[in-house]
Amino acid sequence: MANNKRDYYEVLGLSKDCSSSDIKSAYRKLARKYHPDVNNGEQESEEKFKEISEAYAVLSNPEKRKQYDMYGFNGNLFDGINFDSVFSEFGFGDIFDMFFGSTFGGGFSGRSRARRKNRGSDILLETKIDFKESAFGVKKEISYNVNVDCDYCQGTGSEGPEGVQTCSVCGGTGKVRVSRNTFLGSMVTTTTCENCGGKGTVIKNPCKKCSGSGYTRAKRKITVDIPPGISDGDQMRLSGKGNSKGGDSIHGDLLIAVRVRPHPGLKREGNNVLSKVGISFAQAALGTSIEVETLDGNENVVIKPGTQPGSRIVLKSKGFYPLNGTRREDHIIYINVDIPKHLSTEEISILKRYAEGRNEIVGDGSTGFFSNLKKSFKK
Repeated sequence: MANNKRDYYEVLGLSKDCSSSDIKSAYRKLARKYHPDVNNGEQESEEKFKEISEAYAVLSNPEKRKQYDMYGFNGNLFDGINFDSVFSEFGFGDIFDMFFGSTFGGGFSGRSRARRKNRGSDILLETKIDFKESAFGVKKEISYNVNVDCDYCQGTGSEGPEGVQTCSVCGGTGKVRVSRNTFLGSMVTTTTCENCGGKGTVIKNPCKKCSGSGYTRAKRKITVDIPPGISDGDQMRLSGKGNSKGGDSIHGDLLIAVRVRPHPGLKREGNNVLSKVGISFAQAALGTSIEVETLDGNENVVIKPGTQPGSRIVLKSKGFYPLNGTRREDHIIYINVDIPKHLSTEEISILKRYAEGRNEIVGDGSTGFFSNLKKSFKK
């Protein structure tokens, strides 16, 4: 009679020369996908899960795999196989952690798991700094409100040490185990203990100051070193400066979002600084020296004769430091040539003589002058 079973290697999506670690990895991936508890007990997923579990039970056993490779399904492959041992290589706790995170486990593997400490929430603050402060860094004193361990009960939440008792329901673990029957046998799931809320202890006589929470609200000040090169919107994380949940909880973190005030004359692009300066067409033609603002203060910049509109002057190493870097980028100055819209009679006469000397056709100083003058500067 024909056997309708699929080849075990095909079931796991493997070739016959695969390693034992390949088999384990393939099974983990497929089990995570088809476990009935993940798929709300769908019949198709249940059958698929049985199939891949069967394939794993055989191929993960060196003797059974060798027998299968030699005889296929004609051998007595399932003699002595206990399907509860399908998961033994992983440990029951590990395999159900694989499916559901830390919700499952413990009950199968027989391993006691330490109760995880509660963690307080993070605090998000915003601080504003000036443009030049973002370039060179700055120290900022920041005030904020935070949950801290109650100083009256030292975070225990109890009026006295005798008031804190081990939870009688979970035995101090903060977890309780619930057994249920499935097609794989009896499964044990672990959930947070409702009696103690996962703390592992209960308080009989709550602290009057914190009402048994173990923490109170307080105002704190902290000086923060904002590094050079920080950008608008960057966040700094200060570990352990956030909220407490009292007791032996872990404090959350303090997150500080940095906002950089814009500068009226300077702009940041990457780690370069950009600015614009305007000069007259006479200064552009003959050259000049002008004072420009930089991150390091005002600086004289030489404009060479014949400078064209849109030209750039680069001040090396006058830009921003890369965040956590040591070499500054550049300050790039864009030159704009200002064309006057209104000229005196004398200025018009001078420009006409200038144009005539260059055999240029110009207007009379009113209509068309601006456009004609712009054209002459493009030559």
